[in-house]
Formats: sequence, C-alpha cells, structure tokens
Amino acid sequence: MRFLGYEAFFPEDGQAFMKFASKDLAVFYTQLGTMIQAGVPIQNAMKHAAPRPMRSVAAQLNDMVQRGEPLHAAIASQPKKFRSLDHQALFISERSGALDVGLFSLANYYGKRASAKSKIISASFFPALLLVGAVFISRIPAYILGAVGQGDYSALSFFRDTAGVLALLGGGVAGGCWVVRWLFTVPRLNLALDYAVRIIPVVGRFRFDYALSQWLQAIRLMLRAGQGIIEAMDYSTKMTTSPLIARGYALARPHLNSQLNVSQALEATGVFPPMLIQLWATGEQSGRMDEMLDRLVQAYEDQWQRSLAALASWLPRMVYGLVSLYIVSQIFQFAKGYVNTLDQIMK
Repeated sequence: MRFLGYEAFFPEDGQAFMKFASKDLAVFYTQLGTMIQAGVPIQNAMKHAAPRPMRSVAAQLNDMVQRGEPLHAAIASQPKKFRSLDHQALFISERSGALDVGLFSLANYYGKRASAKSKIISASFFPALLLVGAVFISRIPAYILGAVGQGDYSALSFFRDTAGVLALLGGGVAGGCWVVRWLFTVPRLNLALDYAVRIIPVVGRFRFDYALSQWLQAIRLMLRAGQGIIEAMDYSTKMTTSPLIARGYALARPHLNSQLNVSQALEATGVFPPMLIQLWATGEQSGRMDEMLDRLVQAYEDQWQRSLAALASWLPRMVYGLVSLYIVSQIFQFAKGYVNTLDQIMK
C-alpha cells in the first residue's frame, strides 16, 4: 500500500507505482546475496530468492541468466519493475567480481527505504483513525433520535454525513498530493516548490534530511560497487527526489575537476548543510571517505527520524484541533435544529 502523504513529499518517477516495493526488493537482494556468498550458482539462487510478489518476474530473470545474460542485463530488461540504480550498481559489481557486495548494498538501501515508509505510515495511522472515529461518533446521537422517531434523520443522511464527508476529505487529500507530485515534475517550478517546502517547520526539515540521507546512501552504494566518487555522485544525483539537492550539485559539479575538493565545491553552493561539509572534508583529509560516508548516512538518518518523531507528535494535535472544530460545528447544527423544533411546537 502506498501512502499518499509520503508520495507527495517524496515524488518518484512516473512509473514508480508499477515498481516493486522496497521491502520486497530488500528481501530479494538479501536472499540472493546470501546464497551467492554461500557458493550457490546464481541460476539456482534466483529460483528461491524472490518473495511472492516478484516470483513471475524473477522466473523471467532466471531464464535470461540461464541463457548466459549477466544479472545486470536481466534487471535492465525490466525497467518498469526495477530502478536504474539497481542496474547500474549490479553492472559495476559484476564487472568488479563482487556481485554479493553489490547485492547486500542494494538490500541495505531498500531496507532503509522500507523502514522509512513504515515509520511514516505508523505515525499517521492513529491520527487518521481518530478523525474517522470522530466523524462517525458525532453523528450517532442524531441517527438514534431519527431511528426512534424524534427527528428527521435517516440512515441515508447518516451515511452522507459520515462516509460522504470522509470520502470528500480523502478525495481532497488525494487531489492535493497529485498536484504536489505533478508540480515536482515541472522544471524550475519544482525547484521553487522544494525551496518553499524546506522552510515549512518540521515537515521541510524532515523531507530535506530524508532526501539527503537517500542521496548519501546512493553515493555509498555506488562506491561500494566500485564506482569512483565523482561518477557515484553524478549517478546518485540523477536518482534524487529533491530538486534542491540536484540544483546544488549542478552548481558544484563544474568545480569538482578543478582545484577544489568536493567539500569545498559543495560548500560554495550554499545548499548543503555545514555538518555534511565538515564531515566530508574530514573524510577527504583522512583518506577514509567510506567510513565518513557511513557516519553521514547514519547522522542524517537520525535527523530525519527525529524530525519524523516531532511530526508524529504534532499530527495528533492537528487532528484534535480539526475534530474539535468539527464537533463544535455539529453541536451548533444540532442546537439550531433543536431550536427550530421548539419554535414549531410553540407555534
């Protein structure tokens, strides 16, 4: 199940809804990497590595591998199911003779994505349940009065004022998310939108920190697959969901082959935060860039998780406010109907 709020803030390519879920890819790459590391031939490993939603496509991949095609070519033959990042990482891993390393890196990457989605959905579940409960509970008294003949309130009216209201609200949220996703596909406008979202308290920081952690994870993934740092950054930037990060790297890219270090080029853009610049510079100076990337990924994972916790603490409060306004409006509506009934009796 895809969460509309998540997809609105983290838009992917236009065919993302057709691609395999991150949790399934994490399982697939983990099991395939484990069996290959244990010495199982890839033709046999493919038969048992795929979770249920991937089995039909995995059978097609297995047929290609048995005909002599490398795994990365088989993955590339399914562009609607796999992202280009998978193909590129596996291509480099196979070329370097470290396929299991590439598979485990992909498994870790998709495992982190699946964990992020799960936490966002979990944080939103209770507020959504609370709102649904408030809508239904607030109309029960009117429905009971109508059922015992004390008012003109039918089952159809109850359905209209509960399920109808929720359907209208859900349609508005879905429409708003679709508009946001569409805006993120419009050149220049998507950059302005990304700037605007970033200044929103809690939400902006959450989205930017998450995008940074995914960008850094992709760079680390490509480095572990054997790619050079500049090539890894080039490719990871193509995959980022943040136009702001893409713009910042585009400004830095012309200076990467000059006298500037990567950290200096990134700092000159004014887009990347000081902590990232400082840790990157430390990695360059110490020659331990892999270790420093691990720390950067962990640091920004911790930051977006803290932002998510803050957002999760505010969501119920926002829902409480909406529920309170809704209940107050229903009280006034009920009181108005009651007053009208008394007027009719008095007359």
